[in-house]
Order: sequence, then structure tokens, then C-alpha cells
Amino acid sequence: MNKTTAMLIVLCWLLLPEQGFAQKKMTYGLGVDIFQTKLNNVDRENFSGYGHSVPYFTQNDRLGLGINAMARRPIYKGLGLETGLGIARYQSQFHFEYRHAFSQLWMDKKFNIGLNYLRMPLNLYYNFKISPKSSILISGGVNFKLLLWPDDNFEKIIFEEVGLGKIYQRYNSTIFNLLGDISYNYVLSKGAKIEIGLIVGQDISCITKRKPKAQAGFGFYRNLRNSHYSQYGISIKYFFTQ
Repeated sequence: MNKTTAMLIVLCWLLLPEQGFAQKKMTYGLGVDIFQTKLNNVDRENFSGYGHSVPYFTQNDRLGLGINAMARRPIYKGLGLETGLGIARYQSQFHFEYRHAFSQLWMDKKFNIGLNYLRMPLNLYYNFKISPKSSILISGGVNFKLLLWPDDNFEKIIFEEVGLGKIYQRYNSTIFNLLGDISYNYVLSKGAKIEIGLIVGQDISCITKRKPKAQAGFGFYRNLRNSHYSQYGISIKYFFTQ
């Protein structure tokens, strides 16, 4: 059984009708995340000298955006499980400024990366009541990310002519992310809830493949071989009336 299948089985179990769970009803909601990304562990010591693999670059971390559909199932008192499906985009930019050793041309190029993931979280949460209508919710767990499509402009900005193959061959298709959240939850009229929180996350998988096929590890891609994302930001969630 692969990792994707295991996550889908857990997801299906949590979303089953609540037979025997009359006192533990599911709640469903929608949410949006806005977060600052940081691409960590970019190799700044080893350079090949081609494909912009040079020490003369600056890294610009970009904002990311996620849209989510969620389901929660209480387990015992304030303890419960949360899962769902979402789509998120992670972005980075690298700016290269240097003189090319072979052509002696001045290089002023920007390498833009955009990675679009399907996200399937599995979180354990605890709800601390602070009044009849409000509470503080703390959650944490694993966020499984499946790469839907990558986009970058690397082939357009390199001087060398080399066949890099398909773009999806350069990036890791499955990522595991550790995620934590602390939120303020408020009950609106008719039982609906709104939630505003702070989120932090850390990938434990690299964005590029460790052993890429053909030329997919060419140039600066090799400097990204051990890189992974971290993030922090805000989340806004709306849960429908039970």
C-alpha cells in the first residue's frame, strides 16, 4: 500500500456517515490560508558553473495561497480529528546577476518557481471553551501534498541548449508537511462558526527529486536538491450549521 492510498483510506473513513456517532456529529467548512513561504537548505556552497549554478544569486521568498474544504469529527469532549481536501500554491524566485564565463555576456535573470499541490491534512485538535460562544482551538498533524502541476521559466532563462525533459520530472510529486494551528473560534447565529488562526508548517520532503532522470538535475536544480519549504501565515475558516 503506497502513501497516497493510505491517506485516501483514512480520509474516506473520516467522511463516512455518522452511524453510531449520533452524539459526535461531523461539521463541514471552507477555508483560506495566506502564508509566507521560505525555501530552506538551498545549496550555497557547491556550484557547477553552468545552468545558473553560480554563487551570485539572491533568493526572494513569496506569499502562498491555499483554499480548503474541511470536515471535523469529535472524539471525546474537546478532542477531535480534522481532515479535508485543498489546493495550495507555493512560489519562489531566484535572481542571478553575473558575467557568464564562456560567453562573457552579463546575466541578469530571474528564475520563478510555482508549485501547485492537492493537500490532504490529517490533524488532531483540542477545543478549549472560554465562553458559551467562543473557544480557542489548537491543532497539529500531517499535511500530505500531491503535486498537481509545476511551472517555472528555467528553460527560457538559461544560456545553454540542453534537453531537460518534462518539467514534472524535476519536482517531487509527494510531499509530507508538519502543520500546527492556533485559532479563535466564534459561534454565529444559527450555529455556524467562524475561525481565525495562525498557522506554521514545515515540509519534511524536498521539492526536487534526489535522483532526477536525464538532465532534470541540470544546473541550479542541483542546488535545490535538498531544499524544502517552511511557512507561516493566517487561516480563515467558516463552518456550516450542524
